[in-house]
Amino acid sequence: MVLGIFALQIHARRGFAIVVDPKSYQEAKTEITAYAQAIEEINGLKVYIVQDRWGVPDSIRCELKRLHQQKESPVEGAVLVGDIPVVMIRDAQHLTSAFKMNQAQPRKDSSIPSDRFYDDFGMVFKYLDKDDDAPYFYYSLSAESRQYLQSDIYTGRIRPTDVGGTSRYEKLRRYLRKAVEEKRHPRKLRQMFFFGGHGYISESIQARMDEKAGLYEHFPWLKGQQNAITYLDHSQQDVSKFPLMNELQRLDLDFAILHHHGAPDTQYMDGAPKIAMAERAKEFIQDYCRSYLRRAQRRKQDVDSVMRVLEKRFDIPASWIDNAFDAKIEEQDSVTSANKDLIIEDFSRYGYQPNCRLVIIDACFTGSFHLDDCIADEYIFNEGKTVAVIANSVNVLQDKWSDRYMGLLGLGAMAGFFPQYSGYLESQLLGDPTFSFAPAVKTADVNALLAARNAKSWRKFMTDKALPDMHSMAIEQLHRAGLIASHELLDIFRTSPSPLVRLQCLHALSENNDESFVEAMQLGVNDAYELVQRFALNYLSKNADSRLLPSLVSRLIATNTSPRCAFAAKNALAMYPEEDLMAEFSRQFDRDEVRYVQKEQVRQRIAKAIHQAAATWKENLDNMTGAQSTQKARKSAIRNTRNYCPPYVIRKMMDYIAACKDADIQVLMLESLGWRNHSCLAPEIAAFAQKVSLDSSYADNVRQEALKTFHRVKR
Repeated sequence: MVLGIFALQIHARRGFAIVVDPKSYQEAKTEITAYAQAIEEINGLKVYIVQDRWGVPDSIRCELKRLHQQKESPVEGAVLVGDIPVVMIRDAQHLTSAFKMNQAQPRKDSSIPSDRFYDDFGMVFKYLDKDDDAPYFYYSLSAESRQYLQSDIYTGRIRPTDVGGTSRYEKLRRYLRKAVEEKRHPRKLRQMFFFGGHGYISESIQARMDEKAGLYEHFPWLKGQQNAITYLDHSQQDVSKFPLMNELQRLDLDFAILHHHGAPDTQYMDGAPKIAMAERAKEFIQDYCRSYLRRAQRRKQDVDSVMRVLEKRFDIPASWIDNAFDAKIEEQDSVTSANKDLIIEDFSRYGYQPNCRLVIIDACFTGSFHLDDCIADEYIFNEGKTVAVIANSVNVLQDKWSDRYMGLLGLGAMAGFFPQYSGYLESQLLGDPTFSFAPAVKTADVNALLAARNAKSWRKFMTDKALPDMHSMAIEQLHRAGLIASHELLDIFRTSPSPLVRLQCLHALSENNDESFVEAMQLGVNDAYELVQRFALNYLSKNADSRLLPSLVSRLIATNTSPRCAFAAKNALAMYPEEDLMAEFSRQFDRDEVRYVQKEQVRQRIAKAIHQAAATWKENLDNMTGAQSTQKARKSAIRNTRNYCPPYVIRKMMDYIAACKDADIQVLMLESLGWRNHSCLAPEIAAFAQKVSLDSSYADNVRQEALKTFHRVKR
């Protein structure tokens, strides 16, 4: 039901919807009205306030779709305010970057909370059920649906709850006042901060070095400013939490991107400390053993026996660890352990009030907006100045392109456009999606261009060398419209001095999956930019064309490869037959120009890695198709193929599906084949899946999964 349309911008060509539940509207009507007026006055959007009297996701989606398709002032975005139903999506794990949980697990855990349901009208969902104890509605992605994301509008979510002793309505009123204040006093993006946590992207120094160079590509106007982009790495100090909080509380900080592992209530900062002195090594062993003993006590094990085992294992005297249950030592250890991470309770414990206006948390689960509380909500629902957080509702791939189109934010793009173009179910914006910085440099109206999605309007930015993000978005728009050919993308990839543009071309070519894509991967594995190199190696692993084998081996034997690229290359080894790898390895490694100290030892290490990689799939294939394999082992082996699957296994899977009479196994195998959209065998998979979908001799659920796989791979 549309409550009202503010008329401050009667002739506004673009619209925006505020969807709010009746109680929240009643409690915060003054603040919602002020927020709507600010959007109209500052953003130039005609605001529609939609009161959710239905409490059903389908009805809200229909209303948003209607408002988007109307002729006058169609909405380009929406914000979901208050207690708006949460959609939990099933049978769509391929639309996430990393989520692959067995859906036989409890549905609250194995479904994906996502507002893509509300903003991508081209997707087709089937309603399944709802929970009685939570506002969760479960939907399955239909086999007839488009199997990739391309959101029609952007969305944001403002969902305060009553946790922490403050009512959800007071939190809502306070947040909206803050959002309006920041909107009426826009600032240019002048100060940026980024962070690297322990264990993330193999703690690659090369990756972080190149990332800073990439950030200056995104924000070229910061090159002339002193200390405009600052960085903190977990390895710089034993405790990162407090330096990070200090940075995020800076009143002059505009934008931050935080790379680390995460949970709904935790930002994981630090791992085990680096050992540089004998005294620190002793402290580390003592801390480990004391923790081990306390766990043994909780499990009701014989502590004395465990202590003797530890003394023998580490060859240490009892005096090192006999104080494990001393109250002061336990408290000290507890504080040390707690300080490794930033948890929800730290916001109130330390009065932590982040002032960075926009934060991207590149971590798992920190944007779990469906829960009563999550890290991202803590950032926006406090008295600091943070207005929006982009985070993930489930786990996320470490090798995700986390800074894609980031530079548009500095050109005045509204924050909501960022997750709209991310292409993932889990990427969520919590806060005001219309938040924007004042443009730092003069250019076209980025928001109008993004909202219109008119490829021809973007073509003029194909020659924009000063702003790589405008060039990259032009490539995206032309690619979506089918107005740029693979050979053109490959030519730009070969010649562009911008790593961001090269990465954009590589991504577009991956969707074409043709001859030009193969050549781009061959070039990309030796690209000057670490992330391009890493993506090329990951794509190479997924594609596994035999022509890529020499490029893989060349990277394998190269000196000083970054840790994350080395990890990707090692994974890719399993995609090729051992004999082919060894033949190419010998050919390249025996060349005189390959110079290694202790060359024979290096040869043995690489040969061992090749042999171990080949063995991985032999065992998995035996478990998957062997006559003696248990049903549990067979299903587990099939699920393993979703991450990596060599061509010879793909063909065996198709043969097995045709011969197998077990519908459950056929569905699992077809679902796994659907992950192979970048494979060199994608055309074969699509043809096979289509054939199965049309064959009435297969069970209906098998044919439905085959149809979904066809649509996924055929793209």
